[in-house]
Amino acid sequence: MSRAAGGKGATVRRREFGTALFGPVAVLLRGASFPDATELARRSDRALKGKTQQGKCSMTVRRPEWERTLEMDYWSVNPDKTFILITAPAKERGTATLRIGTNMWIYMPRIERTIKIPPSLMLQPWMGSDFTNDDLVKESSLVNDYTHEVAGELVEGGDACWKLVATPKPDAPVVWGKLVLAVRKSDALPRREEFYDEHGNLKKVMTFEEIRRTGSRNYPMRWRMKPVGKPGRETVLVYREVVFDRPIPTRIFTLQNLKRRI
Repeated sequence: MSRAAGGKGATVRRREFGTALFGPVAVLLRGASFPDATELARRSDRALKGKTQQGKCSMTVRRPEWERTLEMDYWSVNPDKTFILITAPAKERGTATLRIGTNMWIYMPRIERTIKIPPSLMLQPWMGSDFTNDDLVKESSLVNDYTHEVAGELVEGGDACWKLVATPKPDAPVVWGKLVLAVRKSDALPRREEFYDEHGNLKKVMTFEEIRRTGSRNYPMRWRMKPVGKPGRETVLVYREVVFDRPIPTRIFTLQNLKRRI
């Protein structure tokens, strides 16, 4: 395109179009050879989870009126099993969550009761946070339950990224109408994830921050989830210990283990 045909106005319109698609810090780029979208989703999922993962983290829930922090140990075998155990504060100590396949249970030590979570409640907040039950245990699979499209390039958190759009497959057991991710080109780590409902409304945004070397891979040590249109609300996950691809005993992922004393 010649300067006369494009001009300053066309340049501004392209910049505004890229910003509107993915927030104020993202810029849509053009003219690249895009990677295979499903393979990019697979690489991103593998970069974030590994075959197995275990460690310690804290979750801070912030509201305009109050703030609280939970300390947790967790174990997961991708993509089928997750176990989360709250270790502090004393009021919540011993509360445990288990997911095996599409089944999920929560043990409440205060009432000494195990509750099975039906699929209809996977969008409910986990422990009063901005993470849903599905967010924490990942019943749905980014790779298997969605179709994928690389919709462009953008910059997120100072990193060159691919814009990956994930749309649910028909009859897939998913709770979101669409996911839009910024996936870092260098190692396929997600830097940002947008969650849309079935009507196309943006409901919340998660950013992946403080990427550091952990063992043989890079990993975002801080995850920040913010609901849209709710000022002063956010939930922050901070990982203190993360170990990938170490064997995990099968006894961890049992209903009996939900009730163990710590």
